[in-house]
Amino acid sequence: MNVPFRIARRYLWSRKSQRLIHLVSGISVFVVAAVAAAMVAILSAFNGIESLVEELFSSLDTELAVLPAEGRVMPAAWVDSLAGWPGVAHAGGVLEQDVVIRRQGQPQVCTLIGFDLNHARHTLLASRLRRGDVLRADTLDRPCGYVGLGVASQLRLPYGSDAPVTLTVAAPKRGRSLGSMRGQSLLDGGLEDRMVTRVLTICGTFSVNADIDSRTLVAPLDFAREVLQRPGEVSRVELVTAEGWTAAALRKEIDARLPDGLTTRTRREKNALIHATSRAEKWATFAILSFILVVAAFNILAALTMLLLDKRRDIGTLTAMGMTGREVRQVFSWQGVLINVVGAVAGIGIGIVLVVLQDQYGLVRLEGAMVPAYPVVLRLTDVLGVALVVLGVGGAFSAAMVAYLVRRLAPDAG
Repeated sequence: MNVPFRIARRYLWSRKSQRLIHLVSGISVFVVAAVAAAMVAILSAFNGIESLVEELFSSLDTELAVLPAEGRVMPAAWVDSLAGWPGVAHAGGVLEQDVVIRRQGQPQVCTLIGFDLNHARHTLLASRLRRGDVLRADTLDRPCGYVGLGVASQLRLPYGSDAPVTLTVAAPKRGRSLGSMRGQSLLDGGLEDRMVTRVLTICGTFSVNADIDSRTLVAPLDFAREVLQRPGEVSRVELVTAEGWTAAALRKEIDARLPDGLTTRTRREKNALIHATSRAEKWATFAILSFILVVAAFNILAALTMLLLDKRRDIGTLTAMGMTGREVRQVFSWQGVLINVVGAVAGIGIGIVLVVLQDQYGLVRLEGAMVPAYPVVLRLTDVLGVALVVLGVGGAFSAAMVAYLVRRLAPDAG
């Protein structure tokens, strides 16, 4: 039987002789609970934001891609080759390069992404359409393209008339680049002979995020190859994993068989900077909240100080009964630990309830945003991390404070 623990538990739950001691102990529990609940809720909010960002930035990509280790393109024959490899459910070729687009007014540089309709169905592009009913490869016997909302706004594309909306899409001829034409009026002033120009019918708009919306044009792969003069070539081959396979397992299998000129890249690696920034913000916030535990620790210090002053007579009695100084210190150390445990359990429970309610009912709404409510994702690792930090910081601080307080306030028990 752990006598110090039983005595500490009695001190915590029994009515104190001083109401002020009871109040300070309650405040200490409340502060610890509030910090723990805030940690769980905020970490879950950052998880939700990270998941949302990953979903938004991956709307035009699959989870794994094979691309050249050097250079801009690779043979399109790799599309059919990779489609037959174990673990690959689908392989689609993607051709991507900057082009110049224009409709009546000034030309604009944007990124042309070309892939076929079958591959488009393996992305989230269809769910991101804002205008245009379904994805189509052609209309009116012309290639059919889709632009981001930002591009549509800058070009002032009309969607109320029955007349088809078309864009002029141009790319430098092979051996030239847009950079070499900087400072010149693109598509005007004699530059037509240096560009390959085609007309693309716009069948709709999509919205992924502000960055992609303002610079992206999606078109059929054959159209992109024609404008970019890349017959039989692709920028990368995007893969969809087969049932029973993970992206990590498929990547390991492919890396072992690819030649030196090709490499693999995950969707997360493509957006590594965004994910790194999100994680840095998450853990910086976690560190700031951890420092707030110091405030709770000072509340616990006040509670333990007042308890020691109130229980001096009890300490003398316990010492006379044969309890050692170490056991006396354990009594009040357990008192501090119990305050942290009760606060941590209550706070984590409250935090989990808040996150679940937000996930199910969207208590915090976002007006005019991509999602109707603030996204949250609850992860067990975050809950365990919060518990370890709260109990670790509080337990260590309590033990150190008790050792000091017992020596100062009850030297006979030291």
